[in-house]
Amino acid sequence: MAHAVAQLASPAAFPETGKLLQHAFASFTESAAALEISYHQLQGEVVRLRQDLEQTSQDLIETQEVLRRKQALAEMSAMLAHEIRNPLGSMELLTALLSESPLDSRGREWNEQLRVGVRMLSATVNNVLEFYGPSHPELLPLDLGELFTASERFLRPVAQQSKVHTILKHELHGVYIAADRHRLQQVLFNLALNAFRAMPQGGSLRMRGYSPPGENLAVLELEDSGCGIPARHLDQIFLSGFTTRPGSPGIGLAVCKELVEQHQGSISVVSTTEVGTTFTLRFPVIESRTYAGSKTCGQ
Repeated sequence: MAHAVAQLASPAAFPETGKLLQHAFASFTESAAALEISYHQLQGEVVRLRQDLEQTSQDLIETQEVLRRKQALAEMSAMLAHEIRNPLGSMELLTALLSESPLDSRGREWNEQLRVGVRMLSATVNNVLEFYGPSHPELLPLDLGELFTASERFLRPVAQQSKVHTILKHELHGVYIAADRHRLQQVLFNLALNAFRAMPQGGSLRMRGYSPPGENLAVLELEDSGCGIPARHLDQIFLSGFTTRPGSPGIGLAVCKELVEQHQGSISVVSTTEVGTTFTLRFPVIESRTYAGSKTCGQ
């Protein structure tokens, strides 16, 4: 893979912007390789930890050694995620600059692929930080309509690469909730990525939002036309470590549930196999002009 990327990033391919593309692809390749190595190391440690837990009787308290290893795993995961997040942020900025450069159609296609890869890696890194790191969201008045629109626009390159058509329809402009913008974006991104993976041949993702009459609530719905979730799994999908996708750590939906609840909201799911899945988020609405300053979770 690294050899193929190096060929695509050859300066000879685009004399005018070759050096910029070469730098972008080299940075992406190095970070992706580092993440892959770290991920396999963590995965091996998780497997060993699970084997230890399986050997321990269910009615016994975890041994001090297992607890120590769990804590070490959490600290190592958070440390690696912090180290990787900064270069990913630089690459996101670089791909944005490249999109404004005089690239031809092929160069733009490569840059979009790079941009999608960076955003998917960022989602993984942010999930690790949310799951293993301390979480103290800054809750401020947030226009939910503006966030929903911006999130769909941010997801569009990933959707296009996945051959998924996004359909946005909401009535939430001017509807405010108390929220940490970045954490709520992470929830929407996690749910959308799950939807894209459930539609390997393409499909549609409908993003709807409204405030029910007479209720002090804002409702967000993400409905895909994917393979659906088997009924036997529906009560497990929000549990950390549960996954049906080989190689996945199984923390994405667990992070979603935790973050939604930090916002005093709720998340639910309805799914039918071979038809699709709908995730529904509900949040209490606030009056932005009377919401005094910032709040943190638990205050």
